[in-house]
Amino acid sequence: MTDEPKVPERKLRHEGPHRADAACSPLPIDRGSIAANAFIDNPAWRIKRPPDRPWPFKAADVSPLHWWRTLPSYAFRDAEQIALLTTVNRIGVLYGGDDLTAALAGDAAAAIGVAFSLMPIEETTLTIDIAMTALCRCALARNAAAALVLAQVIGLTGLDHGLATELAASWYTHGLRHSSNPRKFRAAETVLLTAFRERRHDGESA
Repeated sequence: MTDEPKVPERKLRHEGPHRADAACSPLPIDRGSIAANAFIDNPAWRIKRPPDRPWPFKAADVSPLHWWRTLPSYAFRDAEQIALLTTVNRIGVLYGGDDLTAALAGDAAAAIGVAFSLMPIEETTLTIDIAMTALCRCALARNAAAALVLAQVIGLTGLDHGLATELAASWYTHGLRHSSNPRKFRAAETVLLTAFRERRHDGESA
C-alpha cells in the first residue's frame, strides 16, 4: 500500500479561515489504550487524563459522521468500521465532485487532498464531517499517510471537548504502527508537534 507520510510545512501555514457549506473492507484494529499500544516516547504527546478513566464518548452516542472528531483510533472495532463504511457508501451516492467522490470511494490521495483543501477548519459543518469521515475510512484501511493527515487536521482544529491532542496522538500511533517506513514517519512528528504548539500559542495570545 502506498505510504507517503510526508507532511509539507506549507500545508501547516494557514492563509485564512475556511467555512464550508453545509471498496475497503473493515480491518481489525488493535484494542487498548494509547498508553498500552503507543510507540510514541515524546513527552509532548503525553496524556493528561488519568489512564483508568474511560473515553468519554461512545460510538452509539454520536453520528458516524462525527466519529472522526470524537473517537480515538482504537475505538474502531469491526462493528464501528462496518457502520462507518456503510455510512460512507451511502453518502457516495448523494455527493458529487470528482475529488470527494474518489475520497468517499477509498482513494487515500483524494481524501488527503480534500482534507487539506478545507484547512484551516474553524467550524465543523456537514461538508467537513463528510470529507474527514472519508479520510478516516482510508486511515482505518491502514493507510499511514491518511492517518498522519487525520492526526494533523484534528490537532489543528479547535474541538469543543478538549481532547484533540489525545485524538491526534491515537491516529499518529495508528499510522506509525502501519507505516512501511517508521523512520520516515517519525520525521513528520516534529513538524506536527511544532504546528500544534504554535496553534496553542496563537490561541492563548488571541
